[in-house]
Amino acid sequence: MSNKLFLIIIAIIVVSVTGVVVFNKAKTPAKPRLGVAQQDEGRDHIGASEKGTYEAAIPTSGPHGEEAPWGYSVQQLPNENIIHNMEHGGIVVSYRPDLDEATVQKIRALYTEPYTVDTFHPTKVVIMPRAEQQKPIVLASWNRLLELDTYDQQTLIDYYLTNVGRSPEPGAS
Repeated sequence: MSNKLFLIIIAIIVVSVTGVVVFNKAKTPAKPRLGVAQQDEGRDHIGASEKGTYEAAIPTSGPHGEEAPWGYSVQQLPNENIIHNMEHGGIVVSYRPDLDEATVQKIRALYTEPYTVDTFHPTKVVIMPRAEQQKPIVLASWNRLLELDTYDQQTLIDYYLTNVGRSPEPGAS
């Protein structure tokens, strides 16, 4: 191989590598995660009949049992179950039981089929009432929490997109 051909190949490689580096730096940075970071209360697995003890009023980690079914629940599910969903990368959307039915239906339609937004089809969501929460709507994921005073569709979508899969076992279930 001649020196000239060797130099041309090296130049092509250098230009290609430089292009990849510049392209990667020019990409738009990922949106920051919505919500407030919460204390990690561990991830111990407990038996089905055992109860966990949590520091937080709305725990986002800690002792947990079996995973709850994904989707909408008409009743409040135990922390021990929904924490397992969060450990698997899911989002828990809870609302106060006194929230008006129209808003509950908007939440449900946003996160379950048939979806109200054509480009947003979330799969790892649990929706449920929660009696003890202070705010009307609360979004929880692994070690993250966002409390809302009102329904805000874009915030609900952004929370899901910036937090889903951000957990110790995101690929599970």
